[in-house]
Amino acid sequence: MVPGALKSDIESAAMRIIVNADDFGSSGDTTQAIIECFEAGLVTSASIMVGAPETERAIEFACSHPEYSYGAHLQFVGDGTERPLSPPELVPALVDADGRLLSTNNIRLRALLRKIPIAQIEREIVAQVEFLRGHGVAVSHVDSHRHVHKFPPFRRALGNVLPGLQIESVRNVQDVHLRRPVEHPTYWSGPAWRRAMMTSFATTDHFYMPTTAHDPNWHELAGRLPGDGETLEVGMHPGYADDWRRAELESLAPFVDAVRREGHLLVGWDEI
Repeated sequence: MVPGALKSDIESAAMRIIVNADDFGSSGDTTQAIIECFEAGLVTSASIMVGAPETERAIEFACSHPEYSYGAHLQFVGDGTERPLSPPELVPALVDADGRLLSTNNIRLRALLRKIPIAQIEREIVAQVEFLRGHGVAVSHVDSHRHVHKFPPFRRALGNVLPGLQIESVRNVQDVHLRRPVEHPTYWSGPAWRRAMMTSFATTDHFYMPTTAHDPNWHELAGRLPGDGETLEVGMHPGYADDWRRAELESLAPFVDAVRREGHLLVGWDEI
């Protein structure tokens, strides 16, 4: 302890950091890796993907370990096989002719052009959140696959339905980088989206995700965090089968060790 400093003073100056694992339930590989991260004390939170191959296993773990926080990893986009939880005919702007969720780029374009009716997004949000709750998961927050919730139609839909679902917390837009990703659209549009997110919902002061930042050695971030009492969410994707998931996983333990040495606090969404 710093001479003359109270423990409460030090804790108030430390950052509170959520380490959230995305895609919980998406596959056997990812689900197993996330469970192992929980057991090793490397993550404090996870976002569950509904309608995925391992959703049931993710829900079973969440119900058995309520000491952690769990979010809904809302899925509005697909890679050719995924379907909405709502009947496809009730969310036609989100699906193709076969009832499968549209690609990420297609949804992003439709969102920017305001061609997705708000009511259809609202319906799918409620369906996915209520599915998790109906299976015993206390949903602490929401985020979304491929981060489409930052676009205005999705943000508006969340603002309309989350109060009724008694959920306040929503993931912020990335603003922390180890290098300047000038080639990424979010780097330029992100500040406006971030301001809108912070005005509309309870969220963290900062958000960082190594995948979108393309940072291979992202544990180096720990040494650059200020001890200013603010909050940060780190979103990551543990796994073994994919090189990029394994690379994130390999940097996770060094990051957690480093933030603890720096005196920062690891917390769940319920503690924000």
